[in-house]
Amino acid sequence: MSIFRYQVRGRGTGSRRIKTAIAWGLIGSGICIAVFSQKIVFSGLELLLGIETIVGKENVVYDPEGGYAYTNPGAMIRWIVAVAWVGMLIAAIGAVALFRTRPPGLP
Repeated sequence: MSIFRYQVRGRGTGSRRIKTAIAWGLIGSGICIAVFSQKIVFSGLELLLGIETIVGKENVVYDPEGGYAYTNPGAMIRWIVAVAWVGMLIAAIGAVALFRTRPPGLP
């Protein structure tokens, strides 16, 4: 009997607080990913995947000094939009999780 009592207590306010915190974390991180997808996230993808993978090997021109320029902004825009879309999806999942953790009896 005592095992069941502890399981019921585990589903009370403490568990709801944790789920609410996770939901808010998902919303915050999703919004940050969507907002900063061009400045921070895209730079990380550049380091992780490589610029040739993102815009295509034929669209990258290397400077003699070690820098590079890409000549296909459409591919870069598609990657940025895809990353922003994933951020909005994460925020939407957080919003659904937050909606599901509301106390019973609320509309």
